[in-house]
This record gives sequence, structure tokens and C-alpha cells, in this order.
Amino acid sequence: MNMTRKINVNVSQTVKNAVGKNEDFHFYVDELASDDHMPTYAGFADEKYTFESMDESFFEFLTCKIHENGIYIRMIHATGENTPDGALFTLECGDSTMTFETAESNVLVFEFADYGIKILNDEVTLGATVDGGCAHTPYFAEFGSSKANDQFLSLDNPLNKQVIDLLLEMIVLDE
Repeated sequence: MNMTRKINVNVSQTVKNAVGKNEDFHFYVDELASDDHMPTYAGFADEKYTFESMDESFFEFLTCKIHENGIYIRMIHATGENTPDGALFTLECGDSTMTFETAESNVLVFEFADYGIKILNDEVTLGATVDGGCAHTPYFAEFGSSKANDQFLSLDNPLNKQVIDLLLEMIVLDE
């Protein structure tokens, strides 16, 4: 599966899908550096904008950044816990929360993780936020890449298959 595609994303509608009118949203939009690091983590949406103030100037800012080094839209916040039979994950996206349970023993269970999309010009890449290590900024990594723990970004991971389906449902395309 190719994690990068050339498509025309309606950024404002996709961001609004990610936020889902949830005033206490865990979701953010962040500009990316040329090496995919997030220099302003936890993001411009968290730092400067409430849902009501995601106005025309905010989306003009995003359009500018899309054509520089790209932006990252965090669309899913996941938490996980071990169960006697495997793992249970809670996926928060938009204004909904769902659970995903797996009995597979090879699934990496984490306290929390962020999944989303990178948009650079007309290319959209599906991936996740990866911890940059102690005192380092986090960065974006696409699914299937070797930029983090192999299990975390693996396309064989059943959680990631579920996350990718959700991401594709939340992206709004321009016609």
C-alpha cells in the first residue's frame, strides 16, 4: 500500500473533521520543518486558535505552510492498554470515540499515540507522530517507514490498518 498520494485535499473541511466541533480537542495542525520535525509542537491550532477562531487567516496560514515544508494534521488520538487476551485501544477522532480490540500478541501497546496526515503541495502522506527523544521535537513518520519502532508503523499491525481506514474516511477532497 502506498502511503503517499497526489490528491487535492480540502484542508479547512479536513481540519474541521479532525476537530469535530470538540472545544477540548486533542487535535492540532502543525507546520513541519524540511526534515519532518514539528518545531512548534504542540501546534498552532492548540497555541493560537480555538475552534471558533479557525478563521480565514488561519487557513491562509496553512495554505502558505503547505507550499513550504508541509503541515501535519493530527486526526486520531489513541490510547492503549493490555488485556488478558491482547490489547484494547481507544481511538478519538473528530467528535467520536471508538474502541478497537485485538487478540494478537504482536501488537505494540502504548500509553498514547497520534495519527494523521502530512500535506505537502498536492501530496498527502498517512502516518504518525513519533517521539523525537529526550528534549527533541517530535516528527512525522509515514506508515511502513523505518523511522520508529517497526511494530508502531508496521502495515501488518491490525491497529494501523484500522487507523488508516479511519484517516481515509476523515479526509475531505476538493472536487
